[in-house]
Amino acid sequence: MTYEELKNQKDFDVNLNYSFNEVAILALSLDAFGSVEPIVTISKAEPFNYHPRDYRDTILDLEDWQEAVKLAQELAMTPLNERGKVINYGWIKEAQRSLRGILGRG
Repeated sequence: MTYEELKNQKDFDVNLNYSFNEVAILALSLDAFGSVEPIVTISKAEPFNYHPRDYRDTILDLEDWQEAVKLAQELAMTPLNERGKVINYGWIKEAQRSLRGILGRG
C-alpha cells in the first residue's frame, strides 16, 4: 500500500498527518474544541513499525478503529521504498508565510 492509497480509501474516511518520521491516522476528538487525535501512527523510517493508540476519546467506534489499525498494518508491511513520496504542503505554506512576516513582506 502507498501513502496515496491510504489517503484515498473508498470505504473508510482517513485523515492523515505527515511528520518527518511518521504518518498518523487521525480522528475527531470528543472535546469541545473540535481537535483531532492520532489513533494509529506508522513509522516512515522503520519497516513494520506501527502503533495503535487509544480511540476512546474520539468519535470513532470500535469497528472504525479496527479498520484504521488494519490499514496501518498493511502500510507498515509495505517496504519503505514502495510506499511513495509524501509532501506535506501545509507546513511549507506556513513556513513561507512566517518567512515573509520575518522579512516584513506581509
